[in-house]
Amino acid sequence: MNIGSKIISILIYLYILLQPILPSKYKIGRIPFNGDIILLLIILMYFLSILIFADSRKRFIEGIKDFFTSYISIFMFALIVMMFISVSYATDKIIALSETIRFSTYIILFFVIKYEMNKRKIIDIMLKLYIIVTSIIGIIGIFEGIYGIGFIQKSEHGIRDRIFSTMENSNNLGVFMVIAIFPIIMIALNEKNRRKKIIFSLLSILILANIVLSFSRNAWIGFAIGCVILSVIYNWKIILGLITMGVAAIFIPAISNRLSEFTDPTQNLSRIKLWDIAGFMIKDHPIRGIGNGNYRVLYDKYKLLLKQKIEYYPSNDFHPHNIFLKIQSELGIFGTIAFIGTVIFIILRIIKFNREIKDRFYTPFFKGFTASLIAFISMNFIDNFFSAPKVIAFFWLLIACFEAIMYRDKQESDYY
Repeated sequence: MNIGSKIISILIYLYILLQPILPSKYKIGRIPFNGDIILLLIILMYFLSILIFADSRKRFIEGIKDFFTSYISIFMFALIVMMFISVSYATDKIIALSETIRFSTYIILFFVIKYEMNKRKIIDIMLKLYIIVTSIIGIIGIFEGIYGIGFIQKSEHGIRDRIFSTMENSNNLGVFMVIAIFPIIMIALNEKNRRKKIIFSLLSILILANIVLSFSRNAWIGFAIGCVILSVIYNWKIILGLITMGVAAIFIPAISNRLSEFTDPTQNLSRIKLWDIAGFMIKDHPIRGIGNGNYRVLYDKYKLLLKQKIEYYPSNDFHPHNIFLKIQSELGIFGTIAFIGTVIFIILRIIKFNREIKDRFYTPFFKGFTASLIAFISMNFIDNFFSAPKVIAFFWLLIACFEAIMYRDKQESDYY
């Protein structure tokens, strides 16, 4: 491993630790310092390493060849191409270009991890740091719950305090913890060392508490879906645990009140209106869409077609609260095909990973992540977490980790 690769590995470790903890707009003096800056440094250092070091250059060339033989990579690349093409006809080209560049940086990170940082020692450290940072975020969330720090939400059932820890949004915290909980549960269930088993079991409880205290309906649904998936791929008795928790929750007023809002039309009407607006855009631009990120740009124009009052107002990260409607309305049918293809082949690849890779740590972790993955995709039917940097960065990072393990194993088997 050359010095460039060592620096890249350290930057990735920092990215894992600091991306979810640092505020998005954090500065040291007047200099921005946040996860995005660290990601930019990773990318710049990688390209510099390719120019300077022959072994990095060799791995890059081999990686490029493999990248365009993998269905995941081909569909991801097609999605990026559609995003860049959409810039040309977007109403706001700056927004379209900025969203395209952001998405591209995650795919570059995926490439760097899979083809340059695929040593098992590095992957081990990444996953352990991910567990550590999840623990830190979870502990902060519990302190917020104890001291009443969080987002105050008013409803017909009264006022509730929704924690968000360092994630800047309760829904972001909820989905971040849903992604994390199933790998941790699987490690706890499969761990033979009693001390470690207790630690991972307590961490599972900590993560679950954060999901509950976020009062994110989306996260609660995602957790339920993940439990069903985990029961299918691991043990049906998990369903009994879910039912037991559900019955117990009925006797906790704050939780039962929030559960009653799942079927409350007044709680869902505004979101349905956002979907209707996306539908108008899709009807007008079914083939090529309106341009990446431009839902919020044309929102005011299209909301007039509703002829109804709507409470939402566009902001910097405004979207239709459904990733599939966002993709179809902004990138058209070819963007949707590329996105769905990416999702399908990610699921197929992790199933292949679980079938082929046998390891005391990786096997339970990624078997749990299979449930997290399907839960995460399901949650994006009623929201869009692909636009949440503190969440989506770890989605791509964890996918890159299991792809890196498979790629490394294939290389070593071909060698021998």
